[in-house]
Amino acid sequence: MSLTRPKSLRELALVHLRDRIIDGTLTMGQPLSERSLSGELGVSKSPVREALAQLRDEGLVTIEPQKGARVFTLSEREVAQICDFRQAIEAAAFEIALARNPKALAGDMAKVVNEMAAARSKGDETKYLSLDTTFHQLIFQHCENDYLSASYSRYIGKIAALRTHLSTLPHHTELSFEEHVKLADAVLAGDIAHIRRLLTRHIDRTRQAYSSANAAQGEAV
Repeated sequence: MSLTRPKSLRELALVHLRDRIIDGTLTMGQPLSERSLSGELGVSKSPVREALAQLRDEGLVTIEPQKGARVFTLSEREVAQICDFRQAIEAAAFEIALARNPKALAGDMAKVVNEMAAARSKGDETKYLSLDTTFHQLIFQHCENDYLSASYSRYIGKIAALRTHLSTLPHHTELSFEEHVKLADAVLAGDIAHIRRLLTRHIDRTRQAYSSANAAQGEAV
C-alpha cells in the first residue's frame, strides 16, 4: 500500500488561489491581501506569499512594490497576442497528434464533447468550462511533444481564466460548444485543413468577444 504525500502549505495555497482566479471567484484586477488570504486559508503569510509569486510567474497575478498583488488584467493587445499564440501552437500540436495518435485523439475528444453536452444540460457552467480546458489539453497530450506541452501549460491558467471571463457573454457558451463538436468531427475525419479553419474561427471569436465586451463596458460607463 502506497501513501500519498500531503501537499505543502504553499501548494495548498497555490491550488486554492489558482482555482479561484480561473473560476472567476477572484475577478480580474481584484486586490489580493496576504493577510486576508492567510486568515482565510488558516496559514501563515509565507506560503501565501510564495503562492502569489508562483501565480505571478504564471501570469495570473501582478505584484507591484508598495501596491501589493492583484489578479491579472488583460488589454485587447494582450488578448490578441494570446490568440496568436494559441492558433500557432494548437495548430502545430494538432498536426503532430493526428500523425501520431489519430484514433486516440478522436476518441478522447468525442468523450469530452459528450461530457460537455451533459454539463450543459445540467446547467453546470463550471464543469463545462473545465471540460473546455481539458478538450484543448488533449491536443498536447496526444502530440507527445514535451516542449509544445510545456509552452502551452505555462499559460493554461490565464487562458482558462479568460475563458471564464467571456462565458458570461450572451450565446458565448452555446457557440463554443458548437465549435467543439465540429472540431471533434473534423478530428474523426482526419481533415487537418478543416481543423485549421475551425480552430482559427474558434480562437478568433475569443479575440472578437473580448473586444466587444470591452466596448460594451465602455458604453455602460
